[in-house]
Amino acid sequence: MSTQPEIGAEHGPRNQTHDTPKLKPIALAQLIATVTLALCTLIVATAVSIGLAHTAIAPGADPAPFAITLPPTDCDA
Repeated sequence: MSTQPEIGAEHGPRNQTHDTPKLKPIALAQLIATVTLALCTLIVATAVSIGLAHTAIAPGADPAPFAITLPPTDCDA
């Protein structure tokens, strides 16, 4: 007696085994693009923060735009 294949089952010989799932080429390309984008974002953020840290303020210019303000704490009282 024959049985119906399960829904979504691949057609072909029954003696084939699928032990390891394989990524489709599109999924692999998306994974590589995502990892690359995250790495580039970290590199750019590091470069910008280093650039701001080394910024030379022109004589007579207001340094306020480059200042980092912190909220007051209870220890300041």
